[in-house]
Amino acid sequence: MKILNLLKAVVLPLAIVATSAGTIQTASAAPATNAVAPSGAPYSLLSRDNTVLVLVDHQVGLFTGVRDIDTGELKHNVVALAKAAKTLGIPVIVTATMPDGMWGPTIPELTAALPGVPVISRTSINAWDDPNVRAAIEKTGRKQILIAGVSLEVCATFPALSLKAAGYDPRVVLDASGTFSDAKRTVGLQRLAGAGIPVTDYATAGVEMLQGNDDPKAQQVYADLDMPFANLVWQLKNASRK
Repeated sequence: MKILNLLKAVVLPLAIVATSAGTIQTASAAPATNAVAPSGAPYSLLSRDNTVLVLVDHQVGLFTGVRDIDTGELKHNVVALAKAAKTLGIPVIVTATMPDGMWGPTIPELTAALPGVPVISRTSINAWDDPNVRAAIEKTGRKQILIAGVSLEVCATFPALSLKAAGYDPRVVLDASGTFSDAKRTVGLQRLAGAGIPVTDYATAGVEMLQGNDDPKAQQVYADLDMPFANLVWQLKNASRK
């Protein structure tokens, strides 16, 4: 009898699970469809039908102060992400803080990649506080917001925090953002992590929204992303055919 009771004590907890409502389910019950991050916050993969790309303050003057990433690499990444978003039909919102002042205009490579997309000029530090930026985001009706900005800890992080509080699902694109010291980069990343806001990179965000390599737009998206290692693989493949 003691052995039987011991077996019950070990096996039964593995066979049943108590739900928060107090009901009992067998361990073979289907898993929940919504994934949950370690913080307890629900999350899902980016969808091209529900994503907006918000680019904050990629301005010539601010680029001169960037120290945590090579400015050439930063420029490449943000332009590549913008091109991929355009190919996928994802709305892109570009904003700049007082572009006629000391921070200067948006980098010309970015505006060239987004013909017809206006640059929303603002004075607010937090882009979400600007009524024109907020209206542009709300108009899309989309909830997943990809954000990149210069600087990371202010121009990307502040609107990400506000968007999350407003019920949106923000993600910050690390290598399409930049800041002025390693300390500032660390502060920004820690603050995002503490708020449960995911950080991604430009190429991962692009292929995440693409979803399938059999998509008719796949070849153009990869060309837009212009990943150096992918170009090398393609060159090796072509060389092997000769």
